[in-house]
Amino acid sequence: MTAPALQDLAEWVAAADGAAGDGVVESALACSALDWAGALIAGTAHDLYPRYIAAFAAMAAPGAVGCAVAGDVRGWAPVEAAAANAAISHLWEFDDSHRAAMMHPGITVWPAVVALAQARPGVTVADMRAAVLAGYEAGLRIGAHLGKAHAATNHVTATAGTFGAAAAAARLLRLDAAATLSAFGHTGTQAAGLWQFLEDGATEAKAVHPAAAVRNGVTAAMLAEAGIPGAAHVLEGRRGMLAAWKLTPEPGASLAPEGPPMILTATIKGWPVCGQMHSLLDATQDLVRKAGLRAEEIATVRAEAPQALLDVAGLRRPANTGDAKFSTSFCLALMLSGGDLSFTGFDGRAVRDEAVQALADRIEVQAIPEFSARYPRERPARITVTTGNGRALSEERSFRRGDPEAPWEWEPLVERFQGIAGLAMRNPAAREAVVAWCRAFGAADPALDRGAAPFFRAGTAPERAA
Repeated sequence: MTAPALQDLAEWVAAADGAAGDGVVESALACSALDWAGALIAGTAHDLYPRYIAAFAAMAAPGAVGCAVAGDVRGWAPVEAAAANAAISHLWEFDDSHRAAMMHPGITVWPAVVALAQARPGVTVADMRAAVLAGYEAGLRIGAHLGKAHAATNHVTATAGTFGAAAAAARLLRLDAAATLSAFGHTGTQAAGLWQFLEDGATEAKAVHPAAAVRNGVTAAMLAEAGIPGAAHVLEGRRGMLAAWKLTPEPGASLAPEGPPMILTATIKGWPVCGQMHSLLDATQDLVRKAGLRAEEIATVRAEAPQALLDVAGLRRPANTGDAKFSTSFCLALMLSGGDLSFTGFDGRAVRDEAVQALADRIEVQAIPEFSARYPRERPARITVTTGNGRALSEERSFRRGDPEAPWEWEPLVERFQGIAGLAMRNPAAREAVVAWCRAFGAADPALDRGAAPFFRAGTAPERAA
């Protein structure tokens, strides 16, 4: 039998190095930590938070070990803590994303790393750094490999994200290459997640997907650690994932780690909504600013994008905030109307604004073949507005703010974190402590105290907004 398709990736994960040395990678680690910390802390202020906590608490019997779940004062067992934190950090759609893999990588990696680092004595900051790098590498490579056809029906955060969690857990547990390959085998048989919730208006269920990915990925690594073999050819075998999903791998999406680490290719979001529409939102924001456009001047609006945007963010009449995050026409109408689409201002009240909804109903959103062909290597989009007096205004983008081609600088990212985390963490000194911890993590500060960050304080919780 031929060598397993995931063999090289398993070997890379087992040997991943978390020591300092590369300034670009160190910056990416710090930014990744800060991005996830903000999403996690803010999640405790979301309306869905109590329901998700209640569900996971009922399944988990908290109190067994002492791992921290954001916003909850109890100690949890590691698998359940990791799953709960993954769900919490996805509630607002603030977390990072990726063009080629079409998924949210950080929420499938960081919760696994944090929970196991608390549960296992002797884990070092270098182990954690290596685990984060390993999780991004595996999840993003497999997500890109599964490709567009898979992403059309499957939520890649749930499927490839399971591999990200498994790789992070395997590296943190210091599994060798053979055991890591077994972890991948256990992972592949559990990978699942369908977009049908969008069709059925169940957007509040979306956070289940990263939670399941992390739960299954960490479990897979622990099974491998116990010496239970997993299917080595789980991806490409005769009855493996590609066969089950009837997929042909995406051309050029290599599974073998080569070149810079994949964490450098992640996108930190510029808008608190589905990433498929971000290029359109960036273009629309600039169009409004340049033209000084007012809503009452608008006659027609045409938005052009890849087909994937309509597949995932094509809802026309959102009923709530969760729906609105997947409604391109609504988000464009809100922006064109002068509404607030910022991380701290987008609270869903505009869903009830009939003027915004009326403008949204007039916005034509089209998928054009040229843009679909460039997806997912790019996120092409074009917005064209015609005014009542005949002016034609147009803006086009190939990439999104926060993409590797247009990355965040540290200080604006800190400002973004302050606003996001401020939804739940009211104490500025506490937020500054998180920023300092994330920066020190990126720099591999040998004096870094794991327990200094709020998401490591088992038995305590960030204060929730009233």
